[in-house]
Amino acid sequence: MPCPEVKTGHVEIPGEDYTRIQHSADAGRNLWRLDPIRTAQVVGSQSLGFRPNDVYTFVERYRDPGSGLQHAIVRVQHGPCRYVVTLYQPVRQGPRGIWVMHFVDDVTT
Repeated sequence: MPCPEVKTGHVEIPGEDYTRIQHSADAGRNLWRLDPIRTAQVVGSQSLGFRPNDVYTFVERYRDPGSGLQHAIVRVQHGPCRYVVTLYQPVRQGPRGIWVMHFVDDVTT
């Protein structure tokens, strides 16, 4: 694996309280959480081995028919490696809902 510093698979950030994060965004703090690209960039850089200057590309947004939750797909180019990041909105759906990272898949081939 050419980029062992990047954590792949299911994402679970210790201490991440989705309700508290949503309240913070509602109060005008950490507004980057309302953007799936910025969430992938900030959380990915802080916790998963990505870098802020990696190339983050929005792919699509969709509603999961089972859960009804909004999901987003962001592609990340990290050096020679390519990843697909899945995010979702756990508290509120739509433009005022926060995004959290759900899964990181290595698609480097």
